[in-house]
Amino acid sequence: MLRDFQTPLSRRQAAHLLRRACVSADPDKVAAATGRLAREVVEEWVSEPLSSALYPSPSWLYRLYPPTGASQEEVAAFNEANGYYVREVREILLQDLMRGTMRSRMTLFWHNHFVTDVRKYRYGTLAYRYVQRLTLGALGDLKAVTRGFVRDGSMLYYLDGRFNRDDAPNENFARELLELFTMGPIGPDGTPNYSQEDIVEAARALTGWRMDVRSTWDAFKASWAYDAGLKKIFDVSGYWDENDLIDLIFQERSYQVAHFIASKLIAEFVYNEPDSILVEDLAQRLLAHDFQIGPTLVDLFASEAFFEPHCEGVRIKSPTELMLLDVSAFKGAPSQDNFSFIDAGLRNLGQDLLSPPNVAGWPGHHAWLSTDTLPRRWSSVDTNFASADSSLNSSVLGVDYNAIMEKYTDDASDHPAISLALNLAEALFAIPLSLVEVPEIDQPFAGDLVGQPLPQDLLDGPAERINLVKQFLGTVPWYEWDPGSHRASIMIRNFIVTLSKYPEYQLA
Repeated sequence: MLRDFQTPLSRRQAAHLLRRACVSADPDKVAAATGRLAREVVEEWVSEPLSSALYPSPSWLYRLYPPTGASQEEVAAFNEANGYYVREVREILLQDLMRGTMRSRMTLFWHNHFVTDVRKYRYGTLAYRYVQRLTLGALGDLKAVTRGFVRDGSMLYYLDGRFNRDDAPNENFARELLELFTMGPIGPDGTPNYSQEDIVEAARALTGWRMDVRSTWDAFKASWAYDAGLKKIFDVSGYWDENDLIDLIFQERSYQVAHFIASKLIAEFVYNEPDSILVEDLAQRLLAHDFQIGPTLVDLFASEAFFEPHCEGVRIKSPTELMLLDVSAFKGAPSQDNFSFIDAGLRNLGQDLLSPPNVAGWPGHHAWLSTDTLPRRWSSVDTNFASADSSLNSSVLGVDYNAIMEKYTDDASDHPAISLALNLAEALFAIPLSLVEVPEIDQPFAGDLVGQPLPQDLLDGPAERINLVKQFLGTVPWYEWDPGSHRASIMIRNFIVTLSKYPEYQLA
């Protein structure tokens, strides 16, 4: 069974929890979680007010597509404006992710589960409502969220549900509802979870839903297109409609759904190849919580299994994690002007928010790295930490180098440059520094080390720590470190960019 981790969190364990559960490496949040029990921390995150994760509705939200008979100029003007609307929704999603909350992290998870693609449904209003639906349900009732996607406008466009009618059933949504959104094709015992006939009958239950973007952005059910006949799903007969279908899925296949979702949660947040015993335990928790996601995640993130050392640094960072972990670790505050820069960066790295590659979403983990994407990742970090102004004190991501020095330098240290270098390195890597393959640097430390000796615990300590400090200092004697100089910002930037080239930097 999943047992609670009963030891107060160390700094490393708190950072591991934040990194996985919140896409955050914020040193203040790490400090706040350190010394507390994991269950207490995660329960607090789950109970955060929903209002903290939502933004006011955009002013354009109810602007309708031009009516029939509108001029080409009116249609062109709407389409041009709509492009800006979609970009604004991406910015809203990014801003929410940058809060570093558990709710926003789960919004991203569900975005890659209940997949739609704005390139097909096109409209900014539908994109906003899609993100809003994911956010509202991020930690809530899985049954309710699943039910909502039956009539979600983006989904009706993406999987052609708006063309599903009694005399011409469309099976797209019914198939993905069973295969990708709820239970998967094969159960834990190796037997099929459903048949082709179940898909056909489920499609009949889902008939009738329509969208009319010229009069409303709301989906509606057209009685003339709905198949009201007798249906047989999972060997149960009845005059099932879309609500009955969701009930049947969670009643007749509850264990299969729980097992499927538990497996995805563990692959996303613990390790990529879930252990069957852990999956079974989490599936039973999900059933016990009646498919409430928040309490289930508390059980997972507060468990001994989550804090096993072999679970640290075993996942490849997604582009979103790659970028936002750095932003949070170094107290970045991107401005409205450069959200588009971040959005373009994610697209370049293969994670175009609102536009997953297909209905199965981004495959993740090893798929994020290739001979093409790895150099792009290196270049991305280099660009992200480029100076934003002539003062050199901040980067294009809003990273404040003065704040970095304040947050990562030990107050009581007699050797501030050394503590800064080692604390930065620990923040950048999801695994202990002892496991990082730091190259040997033969060049000795610069300066008068007789009159200004290095700390003995560094010299007597592990080689990787000595070499990391050498990398940071370069030709600068440790005692000439001046946090108020331009050179200090350049040294920090160069150190971060250098470490980002290490293979271990790609791990989360």
